[in-house]
Amino acid sequence: MRIEIAKEVFEAYPYYRRYVVLAKGVNNDGPDEELEKMLRAEELAVRKNGDLENFKEHPRINVWREVFKDMKLNPNRFPPSVANLVKRVRAGKDLPFVNKLVCIFNIVSLRYLVPCGGDDLSVVKGDLLLGRAEGSEAYRPLGKPEDIENPTPGEIILYDTGSKDVFCRGWCWKNGDSSKIMPETSWVAINVDGMMNAIPFEEHEKAAFEVANLVKQRCGGNVSVKLLCPEENWFEV
Repeated sequence: MRIEIAKEVFEAYPYYRRYVVLAKGVNNDGPDEELEKMLRAEELAVRKNGDLENFKEHPRINVWREVFKDMKLNPNRFPPSVANLVKRVRAGKDLPFVNKLVCIFNIVSLRYLVPCGGDDLSVVKGDLLLGRAEGSEAYRPLGKPEDIENPTPGEIILYDTGSKDVFCRGWCWKNGDSSKIMPETSWVAINVDGMMNAIPFEEHEKAAFEVANLVKQRCGGNVSVKLLCPEENWFEV
């Protein structure tokens, strides 16, 4: 299996970088009080952060809103994942503890204000590609796999080249049902996205390795980190 970002994505958005945290043989089952405490602490920090009073204007969120506009997606109707998290938390809502892996990438997403999400690699039939949609690919909304949608042509999606299943619409808008992370999930790829005109490279790297360390500490397994960039836009799993 190859995990790849189409070169046209980097050509259109040269500041973009994606870290991929790969973890195999993890134990994602059961509660984790320590992780949940960390999540609540990050939620409190977001609520107290005065720079997030107008969170849509924060550079690390606004940069993705502009990308969404460029993809012809209304960022108010289709908010980038990090914007949606911050909005919910600022409204006083605690994020649910879904499972350990989901909790980990929510912690890091709130801490660094970057999009962060993951996919179960065991369901991939071909390669995993982030690229422009043709419009014929199939997206099954999370929790509603029977309500199949087609992405807008030109929209940047993460999809399985073998099955044409869309794992994430709108670059980092919303994950699909096909690759959702479940308690029994043992093989994952967690994406940590960054636009280098909004976040320093060192901080983006730190965010990725915090994901990796938390996965190793709380879920075990074999964990590695890969950087996708214009010079190296793919790697073999």
